[in-house]
Amino acid sequence: MDQTPNLVLPYIAAAQAQKHVTHNEAIRALDAIVQLSVIDRDLNAPPANSNDGDRYLVAESATGAWASHENQVAAYQDAAWLFYVPKIGWSAWVADEEINVVWNGTEWEATGGSSAPLNPADLIGVNT
Repeated sequence: MDQTPNLVLPYIAAAQAQKHVTHNEAIRALDAIVQLSVIDRDLNAPPANSNDGDRYLVAESATGAWASHENQVAAYQDAAWLFYVPKIGWSAWVADEEINVVWNGTEWEATGGSSAPLNPADLIGVNT
């Protein structure tokens, strides 16, 4: 086995040369998908100007650099787009809509099955 079963992170092989490359690949993936917060989920092509670390959920009918990556997490890292295939149960905060969505295996669905915004602050504290 050369990858982890859940996040598909690469293992460092015994006697592997340039171990830092494999290690950095795994760190890059963790940085993109842990505590996932995306800018938008309605774009089907990459924005003209992206900053390192920007993340999006790729919309249907993707084009350009995002072609054939529908519903995946697109992360702009090291001046390139990297894509991560979600697994059932992954959740993401969508900043422009202020909602949390969950991957159900077919689509990114708003938490609770509605498109009503979810304010995480309402879920914290006494009597919540």
